[in-house]
Parts: sequence; structure tokens; C-alpha cells
Amino acid sequence: MDENYILLPHGVNFQEAIFPDTQENRRAFSSLFQFANCSQAQHALSFASDWEIQEDNRLMCSSVQKALFEEEDRVKKLQQKVATLEKRNKQLRDRVKKVKRSLRQARKNTRHMEQMNRKLSEKLSSAGSQIPYINSLKQENSHASYLKV
Repeated sequence: MDENYILLPHGVNFQEAIFPDTQENRRAFSSLFQFANCSQAQHALSFASDWEIQEDNRLMCSSVQKALFEEEDRVKKLQQKVATLEKRNKQLRDRVKKVKRSLRQARKNTRHMEQMNRKLSEKLSSAGSQIPYINSLKQENSHASYLKV
């Protein structure tokens, strides 16, 4: 814990370099990373030896580089596939929203029509008891009149 009561990881000293800044370590790690934090406050000199150039050329022409390019291509294809699938997923979600909205509207219309039918049937049943059937009505002039031509 420091003077501001901030917890620090145990056994880690952030001022010391993990690997000492030596020519051997620079040579060993030159293809992986650059020495940005040098020990004993020395500035990192750019390490350019014949060995580094040969190592870079070997890596550029090796199967490792080919594998890296293949992996990058595979990652690009997967990213494109993910983008396509996300777009399709969004389209399907929108379609589901529209179908749900249509279903809600259809249910609402069905309830409304059922209510209208119920009201009409109630009116017919109440009016049906007051009005006699059309067949039971007798016309005053029941004889037919025909026109002579």
C-alpha cells in the first residue's frame, strides 16, 4: 500500500525492468518488442545489426509469416461474416416486431368484431320478440293483381 492507501500488487516493483537492458537481451527480443523502458535510465539505442536484418528477412519469408497472413485473412472473413449475421439478425428482429404488431392489431380487431357481433345479436334478440315474423303478417289485399297486355 502506498502513502495514498492505494493497494499495490505484492512483490512487483514498477521501477525495475523485468529484463536487464543488455545487448544479448536486445538481440533475443528485438523481433518481439522494443525496449521502451530501459534500466538505469538509459535511452534505448536503435539496435540494427546484420543479425536483426537476417532475422526479419527470415520471418518475412517463413511459414510463420504465411500463417500470420492466413490468420489475418481468416479474421477478416470472420469479421465480415459476423457483420453479415448481425445485419440479418437485425432484419429478423425488425420482422418479428412487425409480425407481433400485426398480431396485436388482429387480436384487437377480433375483439372489436366479437363485441359488435354480441351487441347486434342482443339487439336482434330483443327486437325479434317485438316484431312478428314476415310470414305471419297478412296483407290486406292478398289477391294478386295482374296487368293485361
